[in-house]
Amino acid sequence: MSHQLGRVVSVILHRYFGEIVQCVGDDLFTYGSKPIGLIVKSTGLPRSQVVECLRTLLKYDLASFEASNNVLIADYKLLPDNVLLLIRYPRYLLQMKSKYGTEAELLVEELLQEGSCTATVLLVSIALKYKDDKEKNINIVKLKDTFVSLATAGYIQQAPVAELKEGSEVPTLVPVATIVPDLDVRVLMQVFNSGSLADVKDNVYWKVNYDRFHQDFRDEIMIKAMTRRIDENAGELMRLLLEQMYLSSAAWAGEGGPAAAHELRTRARDRPALHTYLDQYLKVLEESGCGFVRRAGDAAGGQYCVRARVASQQLACAALDHLVTERLGSKAARIFRLIREKRYIEEDDIQKHAMLVNKECKELTYKLLEEHFISIQPMRKAASAGGMAKAIYLYHVNMHEVTQTAQQMCYRALHNAVRRGAHERSRRA
Repeated sequence: MSHQLGRVVSVILHRYFGEIVQCVGDDLFTYGSKPIGLIVKSTGLPRSQVVECLRTLLKYDLASFEASNNVLIADYKLLPDNVLLLIRYPRYLLQMKSKYGTEAELLVEELLQEGSCTATVLLVSIALKYKDDKEKNINIVKLKDTFVSLATAGYIQQAPVAELKEGSEVPTLVPVATIVPDLDVRVLMQVFNSGSLADVKDNVYWKVNYDRFHQDFRDEIMIKAMTRRIDENAGELMRLLLEQMYLSSAAWAGEGGPAAAHELRTRARDRPALHTYLDQYLKVLEESGCGFVRRAGDAAGGQYCVRARVASQQLACAALDHLVTERLGSKAARIFRLIREKRYIEEDDIQKHAMLVNKECKELTYKLLEEHFISIQPMRKAASAGGMAKAIYLYHVNMHEVTQTAQQMCYRALHNAVRRGAHERSRRA
C-alpha cells in the first residue's frame, strides 16, 4: 500500500469520523494487522477509545478482524479500499433515486448510515422519520415493496453471520446467501403504530452491496462509450447485450455468454430504428466497437459475446491517453500511443514515426520516462567481426506500472480536494 493511499485514507477518516478514528486508522494502515493492546500502545489513546474506534470501523465494514496466533485475541486490519467507498455514497444515492425513486434512496441512505440493520427496524425507522412529511408521501407498503425490489436486484444483501470455531474465542464472519424476505405488512404496521422498536424480533441483518452499484457504473461507462463512438442506437444495443450477458454469465466474467440476434431483435421492438437495422448495428459494433463485442457463431441469426475484459483494457488506454494529454500535451500523447501500439521501439524510430522534430521528440520522450508513463529496456546487438557489441534501448509501455502511476495521481488529487474542501468549510464557518 502506497504513501498516497495512506494520505487520502487518513483525510477521509478524519472528514467522516474525526481525529480519534483517524489516529487508529493511520496506525492500522501503517503497521498492518494488530491486536487492541498494541494499538493502545502505539497510539497512546485510552483503551476505551480504541475499542470504540474499532467498533465504528467494523460497523461500517472499514476494518476486519481474525484470530491471531493466540486464539483468544483478535487482530484488527484496516480495509483501505472500503474507506475510499465513503466518497461514493452520494453517487449510490443518486443511482437509487434515478432507478427506483425516493423510497429506494431513503432505504439505501439509512442502511449506509447504520452500516447494517434488520428489515423491520429499517422500514419502520424511515416511516416514523417521514410520517409528517407530506411532500415525500412515504408509507410502509411502498417501503416494503421497494425493499423487496432492491433485495431481488442485489443492491442490498444479507450481512455475514458470526460463527465460533471450535477452540477459538474469536468469531468468524461467514457470508450467507441472500434470500428475499417475505415481510408481513400487518406486523410492520403494528410496530409503526406502537412507535417502539424495542420488541422487534427480526434478527436477519442487511447491508448495502457495493459491488452491485459498481456493476451498474461499469455498464454505464460501456454504454456511453458506444453512444459517443457510434450513436444512441448502438448504446441501446450495448445495454441489451449486457442484460442478455447476465442471464448466462457472472457479472464480472471476462467474456459473457453468447446472445442470439433474434433475442436481441425481440427485445428491441420498442426502438424502431434499432429493430430495423439490428444486423447492421451488430456488424458495426463487431468491427468498429473497440473490441467490446465479438461474434461467437452463426446460429439463431448470429451469436454475440460481450468482452468485458477487452472493454476494460480499451477504456483504461483511453483514460491514460487523456491523462498524458492533460499533463504533457497532445504531442506527448502521440508518442505515448505510438510506443504502446509498437510495443517495443527504438528512440530513432519514435522520431521517424511520430513525425516530430528530433529535439522536441527526445524531450517529450524523456518527460514521459520521467513521469513513469513509459519504461526502457536495454538490449545488446550481436557484435560484428572484430567489433564491440552495441547497446540499444527499447521503449515500451508497461500497462500495470502506468495504471499504478495514474492511480497514485488520483489518490494525490483526491487528497488535495478533500483537504481543500475542509479548509474552505473551516474558513467560512
